[in-house]
Amino acid sequence: MKFIFRLFRALLETKSIRYVLVEKEEPITIGVEIECYTILTEECKISRRVILPDVKSPEAGERFTVDKSIGSEYVTKPFESLREALQAISSGLGKYAGSSLVSNALPLPVGGWNDRFAGAHFHIGFKDKGLSREEAGSLANYIHDHIPFIIAVSANSPVWRRRVTGYSSNRLLRGGGKYCIPITKGGLNQNHYREVNFNPENKHKPSTLELRVCDSNIPPYVCAVMTILKILALAWRNGKDACNDLTHEAYLEARAEAARRGAAAKLYWGGNTVTVGEYLTLLLDNYSEEAGVLDIPGDVAEAFSLLEVEWNNAEALRLAAIKLRGRFGGDWERKMAFKLASALKTLLNGGSLREYHEALGLRIPRV
Repeated sequence: MKFIFRLFRALLETKSIRYVLVEKEEPITIGVEIECYTILTEECKISRRVILPDVKSPEAGERFTVDKSIGSEYVTKPFESLREALQAISSGLGKYAGSSLVSNALPLPVGGWNDRFAGAHFHIGFKDKGLSREEAGSLANYIHDHIPFIIAVSANSPVWRRRVTGYSSNRLLRGGGKYCIPITKGGLNQNHYREVNFNPENKHKPSTLELRVCDSNIPPYVCAVMTILKILALAWRNGKDACNDLTHEAYLEARAEAARRGAAAKLYWGGNTVTVGEYLTLLLDNYSEEAGVLDIPGDVAEAFSLLEVEWNNAEALRLAAIKLRGRFGGDWERKMAFKLASALKTLLNGGSLREYHEALGLRIPRV
């Protein structure tokens, strides 16, 4: 095992921004909205057909809704525990498969496929009281320059208009200027289509900071983003200085690079260019105390370790699609839908990230 994975295992065992003083004992929670395409398993077709599970007693805070743009959307409760989040998200997405309302269909958490975008929108706040506008602005400033890294980890839309592309997040490259508009530090507002926004209290939740840049993704990568956000939010809550400070020009350059190349991107740490794996190591070096208190599931740790070999789920989907296109030509998409259905069933039924790759016809890269 290489350094990153060993570092996570060890953690399991053992300047320019003004910050708002907050109560250290207040727990931080993170919830997520996951927009999904649909796999029609009998037809071996990927579509935007809405599916809703016939769940009579959903878990507290869990919702199955309809997004007007993409179709199905799964909304989680806010989580303190990453392990609970991974189990609950896998279970929640799995409930669609058991629906008698729409048989032979599965949710497909991917950032794009046909001509619509699907995102994973994260909501961060204090457990009971949410965030004040001032606190949300301060936390947004603290997270801001790490957003390119988060994009690189979570990029998951290599297919667009049913064609395999060389880009990792077509969603962000093609729709980011309209649906995830970049902001400057200090520029937080309530505009729903900003990459980060202040999301006021409603009947379902207290006020939160919403991050919208991430593609829809499978549970281990959703929870990888939760891990990054939890580390940063804890460091902010604990009053630690920000560890990366970029000019806005460098930020925009890194953001676009992350959307294009995903886990293979070259990012900025201060004035230096680093790989995504090196960025993770630097982040953990600076925030080892915050990372050390988290119970990080093995599949999430493995998702992080794969960054060292420039691998994320966009790479898995791209390689699987290319292999099938080489074997089956124009019938590749139907074969891909079949493979994806098998891989998702494996993962949502408790299978590992390694078994998910095997169901896609891939070997997980060696780290």
